[in-house]
Amino acid sequence: MSEHIYELPLNERLRTFMRVEFLYKRLQYSLENDDTWAIRSSVNTLLEIYSILSRTDVRREVLFDLDRYIFQMTKYQGSSMVNKKRAKEINLQLEGLKNDVDQVGTGYLGQIRDIEFVSSLLHRHTLPGGRAEFDMPKYKFWLDSGPTRTRSDLRKWVGVIKPVCDSIDQILWLLRESSEAISTVAISGLYNHHVERNSQISLVRIFLSKNNVFPEISGGKHLISIRFLNWSITDEKTIQDNKNIRFKISLC
Repeated sequence: MSEHIYELPLNERLRTFMRVEFLYKRLQYSLENDDTWAIRSSVNTLLEIYSILSRTDVRREVLFDLDRYIFQMTKYQGSSMVNKKRAKEINLQLEGLKNDVDQVGTGYLGQIRDIEFVSSLLHRHTLPGGRAEFDMPKYKFWLDSGPTRTRSDLRKWVGVIKPVCDSIDQILWLLRESSEAISTVAISGLYNHHVERNSQISLVRIFLSKNNVFPEISGGKHLISIRFLNWSITDEKTIQDNKNIRFKISLC
């Protein structure tokens, strides 16, 4: 039986990483299809990722986290309490990712932005329906050029962001694997966790075995609060479930 997982990042850096991760998964899914609407979806998602990566220095933050995890994995290889072979494998993956991110350079996004066609798409990116066929005949011409050309262009553009996105995927995997989920109970649909003074929690994960409620999670420096809500009928408001809810929680 699959679990239903809900997550809440507790800092802006992690929120950015998880938004990129979400969009990158959507991009990989749409790239598996060759029809015009899938290509449009791929382009739209690529531009969304570009917008996030261009707002802040995500590449620098990725390099910082890669260095941090490389240092940890190097330490683990000298410990008798961990699987040294697995730690070495992860370390090699991290070093490979860091090398790829280093090689793209600080101005890597210019490889996308400086293409006149992509720049015109970016210009209309925030306008709803702004890339309709009558607005951008050049875009329609490109879409009608066939999968050989569109696939080649997309592979080139995605290749620019791939090292950073792949690194974010690995960083988030390591973060999620850093803490084991524990079973607990929300009394009358409410659960509070008091955060210890020096704890370094950046991600809250909730695991539910059934999809009959969903959690509303709020987190601060001192307290993580979870309310379990019931929404059984679409056109009705959500209400807090007053039953005791068994679930698992992981604080990463």
